[in-house]
This record gives sequence, C-alpha cells and structure tokens, in this order.
Amino acid sequence: MDLIQESELDNELIEKLRILGERNRYAEYLKILHEALQKVKIEENGEPVVYLLDSLDKDIFIELVKLNVPAQDEERLWLRQGVIEKLNMAQKLLPEGYHLLIRDVFRTEKIVWDLYHLHLSNLKEKEPALTDKEVELKIRNIMAVPDDPVTPGHMTGGAIDIILADNNKQKIQLRVDEQVIPREEQDFTFCSKLSPDILAKRRILHNAMIGVGFHNYFREFWHYSYGDAYWAVRRKNKVAIYGIPKQK
Repeated sequence: MDLIQESELDNELIEKLRILGERNRYAEYLKILHEALQKVKIEENGEPVVYLLDSLDKDIFIELVKLNVPAQDEERLWLRQGVIEKLNMAQKLLPEGYHLLIRDVFRTEKIVWDLYHLHLSNLKEKEPALTDKEVELKIRNIMAVPDDPVTPGHMTGGAIDIILADNNKQKIQLRVDEQVIPREEQDFTFCSKLSPDILAKRRILHNAMIGVGFHNYFREFWHYSYGDAYWAVRRKNKVAIYGIPKQK
C-alpha cells in the first residue's frame, strides 16, 4: 500500500519549522529538524532508479539548472521509477497550457559536497563578517549534506526541483526581481509579499504535486520530494521508503 494513504502530516512539526525558518533562527531550526530526522526509519523498498527520458511524459519539459560544479547532465537525469510515474500523473492535473519544467534531479554524493563547498565560498565572500561557524550553520540550515542524519533527498532519487512552463517551453513567472523582494524571502513557497497572480501560479504547481503525493520544502517553492527522509519527517508515520539507491 502507498504510504501516502497511511499517515497524516505532522502539522505541529511543520509549523514549528516554518516559523523558525521565516525568522532565520538557524540553530534552533537545525536542532529540531535533525532531532526529527533521527527518528525517521528508512525501509528501502528497492525501487529502481531509472533514466528519466525513457518514461517521462512528453508534456513534461526538462531544462536543467547550471550547478556551477563539475557534473554531467547524463548523471543527473535519474529518478526512482515511482517518482517518474507520479510526475506523469501531476502533469495531467495541471490546467491546459501549463507544463512541469524539471530543473534538477539526481545528485551524486560528490555533486552535493561540491555544491556545499561552493555555497560556503560564496557566502563567505558575500558576508565576510560572518564567522566560519556562522557560515556553515547558515548553509546547513538550507542545504542537506551527506553527513546529515539521513541521506539528502536528491541523492535518493526521490527529490526533484521543478517549476512551470507554457506551451512554448518558456518559464512561467514564479518570482520577481530580487531588488523588489530579497531572494531568500521570495524563495518561501507562499511568500506573503508576492503578488496574488504569482502566488496563484505557485499554488497551481503545489496543488498538482501535492495531489499525487509529493511534499514541498516550504523554503524552496521549486523543491518537492516523495519517499525520502525529508518527505517522511513531515509525516506522523516517520518511515521513508527511499534511502541510498542501488547502482544505476
């Protein structure tokens, strides 16, 4: 039986993390999240990680974001078979003229560590007054890394970064210029400062993805996962079905 039918959301934990996240209370957020993640039981179901292009609905588009670290597109285009099936289902829930647009998929452990060090370097340059400890805490607060209590979602084949596109494969506007609203604020899925039009479009994506079983990371309107520990931690039944996948 699909676990999505077996467990309600842990709304108390979700709300607590949301409030701490919005207030940038990094140490408290990370402490509570990691304590909850340590309670997650991973029962790997052995579902294969398969090549995305072999079974993805033709109405779903792909335009991988540039990660600015050594990574080939071919090593990123993998997902759990069940996740691809859910994406195909989500596409069918979208209104006419809307398409899912995939921006990032699978990440190897090396890619994750390379991104971690890149973010560290960029933050130190952007905010030189921060101590090394403060820099690391801030990065770990918004990015899962391999030495966390559980495997990062993108390494399991259960997480995906996704937005919306129109019939011409052009991105549908889901954010505004960061001179108007700082990027870290509008990255929150339902940032209250955004216009009703943009929020409505984010809701279209959210409803389609949630409707087939994905969960959204409230700090990143584009990040959804199914089956991984970060999906499980939001549930009262804290059981993940995806851990480290078998070799592709």
